[in-house]
Amino acid sequence: MKSSPKLLVDSFLGQEHIALAGYSHSSKKFGHTVYQTLKEKGYVIHPVNPCGGTAPGGEVVHQDLDSLPPEVEALLIITRPGVTERLVDQAAERGVRILWIQQMSGSKAVRDKLEEKGLDAVYNRCILLHANPTGIHKLHQSILKLFGRLPLKA
Repeated sequence: MKSSPKLLVDSFLGQEHIALAGYSHSSKKFGHTVYQTLKEKGYVIHPVNPCGGTAPGGEVVHQDLDSLPPEVEALLIITRPGVTERLVDQAAERGVRILWIQQMSGSKAVRDKLEEKGLDAVYNRCILLHANPTGIHKLHQSILKLFGRLPLKA
């Protein structure tokens, strides 16, 4: 059953533990910025990057989805579409309840994979516009809301 975009956004943002596939150790990369921003907003973020290591706060950077703690039921994907497609498969196998496919991380093949696996996802939206936005993201959210481009109805 397909959920409304608003319900999907609210459900995802209501999760206590969120995995972030596409975390970057480089502070100049978007995956790092999203990690830092969501942490600052109070989310418990579990970074995922095949290189492993540790994040700035000392958190373990998981090398794959299989190494995530069992309480993680939400996955934010910020990767190239080919990688995203594989992550959707892995998420389905692991039983991840809800996915967020960041803008530019999806493709027709990713959409087909979501359909095949019977998974709902927030798709092609910027998480920073929805997770208690500030600065330029708050302005962008206001503009989208004004023109009816935000998922506001359940």
